[in-house]
Amino acid sequence: MPVTSYGKAGLALTLAILFSILLLSGCADSTGEEPIVVNSLNDTLEPAADEVTMRLALELVGEGGRITFADSLDGGVINLTIVGDEHSILKGEVYQNFRTYLGIFERDYGRSALYTDKDVIIDASNLPEGITLAWSGEDNARVMAVFGDLTLINVDVTGGFSEAAPLEGDQPWTLARGGGLAVWGIAAIKGCALYGNRCVGDSEGSRDRGTFGGGIYADVILMEDSVVSGNRVEGYGGSGGGVFSVGGAEQPDIEGSVIRRSSISGNRVTAEHAYGGGVYSDGGSRGFTKQMSILNTTIARNIVEDNPAITDQSPYAQFYYRGGGLYYSNGNMYIESCTIVENEVTGNPYPFSGKPNMGGGGICATIGDAHTVEKMEIMETVVAGNTVNDLPEDIFTGSLVHFLSYGYNLLGAIDFSQILVPVPSWSSLNRRHYPMEGDADGVDLEDAVDLGNIAFSTNIISTGVASGDPAPLWYPPGVSAIDAVPEEGWVNYLRFLGYRVADGGVDDFLPKLMDYLRSSYGDVIGNDFGVEYDTSGLFYGPAETWPSNPENEGWITFWQTLDADLGDSLGTAGLGESFWQDFPAEGFSENLIFSGALSGVGVVPPLNDQLGESRPVGDGVDIGAIELPL
Repeated sequence: MPVTSYGKAGLALTLAILFSILLLSGCADSTGEEPIVVNSLNDTLEPAADEVTMRLALELVGEGGRITFADSLDGGVINLTIVGDEHSILKGEVYQNFRTYLGIFERDYGRSALYTDKDVIIDASNLPEGITLAWSGEDNARVMAVFGDLTLINVDVTGGFSEAAPLEGDQPWTLARGGGLAVWGIAAIKGCALYGNRCVGDSEGSRDRGTFGGGIYADVILMEDSVVSGNRVEGYGGSGGGVFSVGGAEQPDIEGSVIRRSSISGNRVTAEHAYGGGVYSDGGSRGFTKQMSILNTTIARNIVEDNPAITDQSPYAQFYYRGGGLYYSNGNMYIESCTIVENEVTGNPYPFSGKPNMGGGGICATIGDAHTVEKMEIMETVVAGNTVNDLPEDIFTGSLVHFLSYGYNLLGAIDFSQILVPVPSWSSLNRRHYPMEGDADGVDLEDAVDLGNIAFSTNIISTGVASGDPAPLWYPPGVSAIDAVPEEGWVNYLRFLGYRVADGGVDDFLPKLMDYLRSSYGDVIGNDFGVEYDTSGLFYGPAETWPSNPENEGWITFWQTLDADLGDSLGTAGLGESFWQDFPAEGFSENLIFSGALSGVGVVPPLNDQLGESRPVGDGVDIGAIELPL
């Protein structure tokens, strides 16, 4: 993890400590009482005198208490057939008249096999083969809903089916969220498999009835050593085929969600507004900029697609398909030592408000005024072989403020076309801190990973790409990834540049920038490049609301035209890190004052891989989620 005030080393450490407290606390529960021990696989409302079912244990356990399992249940399946609650109450966002955001309130999530409104720990760590909670009832129901914090250890969850059912009153439909698990609180998941779950929402568009989280939907997700595969989401608006993280809307002391040493694969989103085939992060919900961190994880063969059952013909109908593997709509994303491959986005291409409605076969950050994405940080990661309508597109940066590489990434195709134009007071003249040491783009999938030795699940079937086949769990590194990262680490020097006009000065930054481009790069772009540009556009601000200020139109148009005309003539990043590293900030203009010196970022490779194996093996660390053994 990078060691820098700009990076998120402190955040990751804080969450790791919290994760350990939640998952590794002692045998007694948080109240000091002994755990409730489940000794039966039955699901009944009237257990025998000496029988403790899962349903009864959930009723008996105290606030913050622990449920464990008798050794005799090792590897067993608890087939849940009883709907424990027809109207499970959790929280969710509420809008009035489609557009007016009112806040987060209690909502009806519909049928759940198991439901509780208290913090609970369900711990099968004593069972080598674990335990499975499976919905097997006649009606559709999710497996479990928790209005509180849930810690789940060595428990598989499958067969859940959350659906939108009609209601009377202000909420016309139940919320189809969390096909396997729905948690309004912290969901700490360790050593679990969430697979074969489903959410089906209603067919009408709304701002607060989206269909989210085929495997799991939660306010905060702390996931470790787990598999989320073969889940699906269907509806008008659908997100998070495997995982949907709100990100801490009501958790002020937590800075976001963490997924590490896990596999998110073979999940599917089918919707008119379809996002995040594998993972969706909401950055803490509206108004927040919290972070999701994903480390040593494989995200593969997830898919986002159009819903052919929706035929909205209204004049305001829109359709969006983004983020086959991973999508985030608010906040920040940190990705370290991951393998993000063979994810797909398909749909009907169409520009709305002049912006593409599709993007990011592998990773996608949002575009738009309703959401705020700040940073994407990525290191030692493979993102390749992902597509949008069968064309290569691995990363779509959306309207990011900063795209930051910390080095040694193997990337396919990157689309920077919608990245935010510079805001001088944010020190964001340089938005693309790429490429850095060890980075490469245009990488072929078969060079980045070993496609001949993919590890597949023996019991989980993909509903995503290659639907019906076993879901992939991890990919060994390819020839370009093996021993590619120096074990001793390295230092990146990033430049964050902004400017302001000196007192009494004239803002002549844009014409001087063009003069510098032509004089320094004329042999590449031509000595008359951009002579027709209108360089009179100024940045008027204010920094908080500048996109809506009509006076900034000339500034925005200049940068968008410059980026489009440069294309990749100066490299994939255009005016990226190397350009601004060489930029003569000091003395560039007597009327301008620059801010933002070089910032040193020390980087240390991770100590283990997705399987918990030590790194490095051989002469260096391998790029991606897996370290190839000798």
